[in-house]
Amino acid sequence: MKNFIMIVCALLWVGLAAVAFAAPPDSSPPGPQGFHKDRGAAAHHEFHSPLNLSQEQREKMREIRDRFWADTHDLRYDMAEKRIEMRKLFTDPKADDAALMATQKELRDIMLRLMDRKAQMKIEWRKVLKPEQIRMLDRPFRHPHPFRHGEGHRPHFHGPAALPE
Repeated sequence: MKNFIMIVCALLWVGLAAVAFAAPPDSSPPGPQGFHKDRGAAAHHEFHSPLNLSQEQREKMREIRDRFWADTHDLRYDMAEKRIEMRKLFTDPKADDAALMATQKELRDIMLRLMDRKAQMKIEWRKVLKPEQIRMLDRPFRHPHPFRHGEGHRPHFHGPAALPE
């Protein structure tokens, strides 16, 4: 009986080893998209839009996006700081309710300013589009990142379908 158990265990180990080594070798480290070699940083920043953007439109939209990121750097930093402060207050048994609410209101104000700035960026993006492209914004499309929005789901307008945020 002991020999039988040893043989079964040995076969299980061999089976697990075979499964582990069956994957193709990949010498490159994972990139921003994981272990997908064909989705490196260069492919991540390409525009794959159902709006059929011209090169000029892509460049204008990139410029608007880059300006948004530069303009909102301080806001995003303040928001991160306020979230840390909120977390510290929330986990402090001595913190009073008034301090928690005041910090929450400050965080909300920062978030609202960031949301307003993002809406301004989307409006600027919309000005770059042609009327027929604007009409297409309401149509469902397959998002290039299906796990972000789901297949065929109409996401909120983030600009062109694959504009990285």
